[in-house]
Amino acid sequence: MSRSLLLIVCDFLLISLLALARFETPEEEGLEQEVMPEDPLQAQEDIIDALKLSLELEQESNLNMAASLQETQEQLNEAADNLQERESELERARREGENLQRDNRDLQTDLEDRIAILERREKQVSDLSVRIERQEKEAKERVRQMESLQSELKEGQAAMAEAEARQKELEEAHREAELQANALNTQLQLAETETRLVRQNLELARSEVSIIRNENQRLQEHASQLATRVAQGVSAQTERLAAIEEEVRQAQPRSPNSIFADFMGSGVSIEVRYRGSFRDGDERLVTVRPVIVRDGEDLKALFSWSDLQLSENDLRNRDLNFHGVIRLGAKTHPLGKMDFLSLDTRIIVVPLEKAWESSIETNPFRIALEPLKFPRAVLVDREKGHYGEAPFKLDIEARDYFRVDSRLMNRLMGEFSPSNSNIMFSQAGDLLGVMVNRKYAAHVDNFLPGVSVTSGRGETTLIELQQAYTRMINQVRRLPEDLR
Repeated sequence: MSRSLLLIVCDFLLISLLALARFETPEEEGLEQEVMPEDPLQAQEDIIDALKLSLELEQESNLNMAASLQETQEQLNEAADNLQERESELERARREGENLQRDNRDLQTDLEDRIAILERREKQVSDLSVRIERQEKEAKERVRQMESLQSELKEGQAAMAEAEARQKELEEAHREAELQANALNTQLQLAETETRLVRQNLELARSEVSIIRNENQRLQEHASQLATRVAQGVSAQTERLAAIEEEVRQAQPRSPNSIFADFMGSGVSIEVRYRGSFRDGDERLVTVRPVIVRDGEDLKALFSWSDLQLSENDLRNRDLNFHGVIRLGAKTHPLGKMDFLSLDTRIIVVPLEKAWESSIETNPFRIALEPLKFPRAVLVDREKGHYGEAPFKLDIEARDYFRVDSRLMNRLMGEFSPSNSNIMFSQAGDLLGVMVNRKYAAHVDNFLPGVSVTSGRGETTLIELQQAYTRMINQVRRLPEDLR
């Protein structure tokens, strides 16, 4: 029985008892009052009113319960929506996991190739070590012979000392023999004969000592020459191994995945700030991801003019305040000089200090010594983070530029297609150049600056940027129309 119904029943019983009960009042002095029975119709109306009130309370309770059920239903619908979103997130995470597994398999294949190359190199180094150990054993054998000759020399010197002592004794005996010349003529002749023999032996010992000394000196010179030849042989073998390693690296093409990973994993970025035109005075931050190239012993950070996103209107702003930093992992260095290359001023390099190389997370790229060795190139789009391969060839009319096959069908199908400011690598992993438009790439084979700009100097930097931009425009206008 519900609580509401129980209350209704109790109220009904209470009203019934009140309707049937009689209440007598005490008699007053000399007066008697008649107690009139209560009207039964009034009692029934009271009961009906009480029942109506109870019914209204029950209806209100039912309405509250319906509202609670509605709220619970809304919470269940919301939980169902959250569950559907969780399932979609799990599906995306599964697809990302499959992509990571595929990339991991590609990296594993590249790692196995590198391990095979390292094993071949280790075998070459092991063979070289065996030859070096053999030469060292021969040198040690010569040293032992030299030590043996030195010991014989010491014995000869001891014999010579003994002979000299004996000669002194004989000379003493000769003096005694002279005192007793008359009595000891026979002994004197014997002593003289013995003295001559000793002197001959002494001269012979001295000649042998001289021969041993000369032989010892000759052995020392031979040992020195042998050590020099061994050192020269080790140095020559080291150079030969380095040349073989470079030749093997140039002969074997690298996978585009590894080239792209080395480029993106350098940890080097350049952040520039400036106030452009029509920007309400707000400072703009542009982050450039350059390619790190080794120029002999020096390091360069290379990128394109279009990466700075500076327009001609921006260069008219006297409050440009162009400055920036070079970020190497967690370390930052102020951005100093920027060189616009003379081969094409649309390409910019920033010199890096030799001490910063330890902060670069991947090996710097090298300039391609044989750019036409492979018929295809690896192109990296830094802005979109894409990369792909494309055939290229040297243009006869513009020998400082490569013509890259940019197919319209690739662009229409959404596949990778070369575009301006793409970095161009050979299949051996060396730097070829920078795309100056969709069809041509400038061949970068030197870093000779055409004009330089130093950032962070206010109006002076602005003037240098304007001069560099003017020279860039004039140089581009002199080029054939396809190269602009």
